[in-house]
Amino acid sequence: MGKRELLRIQAEIEIHFRSFDQFYKEYTANISKGGLFIKTTTPLPPQSALELKLFLPGEAQPVSAVGEVVHVIDPAFARERGWDPGIGVHLVDFKETTQKRLEQYIEKRVRENPATVMERRKHARAVIRMKVRFPDLTTLLENYAKDISQGGIFIPTNDPKPVGSVISLTLIHPESGEEIEVQGEVIRVVTEVEAREKHDRQLTPGMGIKFIDLSERQQQSLDRFLAVEYPVHFDKKP
Repeated sequence: MGKRELLRIQAEIEIHFRSFDQFYKEYTANISKGGLFIKTTTPLPPQSALELKLFLPGEAQPVSAVGEVVHVIDPAFARERGWDPGIGVHLVDFKETTQKRLEQYIEKRVRENPATVMERRKHARAVIRMKVRFPDLTTLLENYAKDISQGGIFIPTNDPKPVGSVISLTLIHPESGEEIEVQGEVIRVVTEVEAREKHDRQLTPGMGIKFIDLSERQQQSLDRFLAVEYPVHFDKKP
């Protein structure tokens, strides 16, 4: 029985995002971390269960989720502090397929209008620098098969950076020691809590990074970096 079935839904709320920028800011700040802030002058009490429908700009079908109110900013308190009144909602039924749909929506909008996103990147955050050293060819091959060949990489870490962070990566070859510098943007995060709650041995805490702005020279360097003779199978001890 899922959490949706265990909760008694007390309200249905439609959230209409006026623009991609509005959605992207909310996604980067809250949704990617499993939450949402809903502005309202009539907040529901904590522990209220909500059926949420997120209407994305240009999308015909809304994205559905179930949330629970975890904190309230009432209008009087908001006026005192100069804040927006509303409720903080924790997404308690937010499936991996839903998260994937939101990521695909972001990627689609970025492809349609990359200039806007690049402009936002220039002003929004500093670039984080990180070295990725592959311990052996097996690890490099596994990363290539799953991610690098698709234009990205997954970095296991217990301290992943937020979605939208721009990272300067130095990929270090395990045998030749060759180094390649590329830039990437964090598009997916798996926290320790998420990995533990899902009881999935294949789910590792870390962050999925998509390479961005690869020049032709960088792409050629990456191709050379990966142009090694790999065995088809690796022997594993029983």
